[in-house]
Amino acid sequence: MTNPIALDKRQNKSFVINNGSILKEYAKKNHAVFGQGIVVVNLLLLTDESINELNLDDAEFISTQEVTVHQPISYIPQASFWFKMISLKIKKKHQIDLQKQHNFDDKFLIVFIKDASIEHFSIYSIKP
Repeated sequence: MTNPIALDKRQNKSFVINNGSILKEYAKKNHAVFGQGIVVVNLLLLTDESINELNLDDAEFISTQEVTVHQPISYIPQASFWFKMISLKIKKKHQIDLQKQHNFDDKFLIVFIKDASIEHFSIYSIKP
């Protein structure tokens, strides 16, 4: 019998691999507008493994985007409430402190949210 957790990790990893260039560009553009932050993929709201139709590279859309995890894919800046909430959850579960500057120097973090309470998630990083 297949382990559902292992299957879930494979799907998330393949999502990052298949959409890596789009996620990198999205993170770079948002980093330029908002500063340090993380890319959040809300699996509860993502209906398709392809993110091409989500209009992520529209500059006007990026600057007016609401900072929330209640979108299929969003950029959460370090100064926002949601960043602090996710950071606390990650620190509690994985002992990784996202508040420290050195965590962002050479990578963009992608957090996959798997439930409404943000108790189940996975973290991936991509190099810029």
